[in-house]
Amino acid sequence: MGVVNATPDSFSGDGVLPTPGDVQAAIDQALRMEDEGADIIDVGGESTRPASVYPDAAPVTGDDEVSRVVPVIAGLIGRLGIPISIDTRKASVAAAAIDAGAVLANDVSMLGDAEMAGGIAGKGVPIVVSHIRVGGHSGGVVEDVIADLRSSIEQLTAAGVDRSLVIADPGIGFAKNGDQSLLLMKNIARIRAELNLPLLLGTSRKSFIGATTGEPVDDRRFGTAATVALSIQAGADIVRVHDVKEMVRVAKMSDAIARASAQDDGAGDA
Repeated sequence: MGVVNATPDSFSGDGVLPTPGDVQAAIDQALRMEDEGADIIDVGGESTRPASVYPDAAPVTGDDEVSRVVPVIAGLIGRLGIPISIDTRKASVAAAAIDAGAVLANDVSMLGDAEMAGGIAGKGVPIVVSHIRVGGHSGGVVEDVIADLRSSIEQLTAAGVDRSLVIADPGIGFAKNGDQSLLLMKNIARIRAELNLPLLLGTSRKSFIGATTGEPVDDRRFGTAATVALSIQAGADIVRVHDVKEMVRVAKMSDAIARASAQDDGAGDA
């Protein structure tokens, strides 16, 4: 999943809308990511930068968010050969994006908008429900993530969303410190097994990588590659990344190893 941030202020430094209405850069980026091997394009119009870390972070109205993402999605329809996802916390934005051609909702607020579950049920599209616990974690983060995601999944199915359309995301880096993010990485297989749902991992350029490797936010490719490889080995189904060209290669090799048949015990390359 390639990330297209139709914003001027992405935490990762890759926002592509320096001025309102300038959508061509986002369209070009999405088309380039497809050429580089992306399977899904995730378009977002609001930065998830935490105000506690970025004092200038400000919420975006639903209308402003729609004005950022819908022209990008509309501009890709008929040109992009892979599915488009809408990355949003707002049910109204998800609905507008789906009407414009998005076929997947990526909700990073864990159904923080009370209208999201019903809205997605009405549209009949898949949804990624990403974990976040406001206020963070004081106990076992792995247990918290599993319990909270189960509750959100129950909300979705109660609203009429078929369970087969739900994808879980442990929300690495969202209201979690570096140690908690590392612990979640170590428990990806357990999380996937206990939820028994496809799993999306969004580790790309996250702060826990920079804290570990010392890489700056706009060049955390090596640290991200390690998380992508380990995520796939642990059973992740989708990896959400900024550096598509490099991570496609990492994903292909990791996937080949993780899914390799154990039947061939020959010497192989000598």
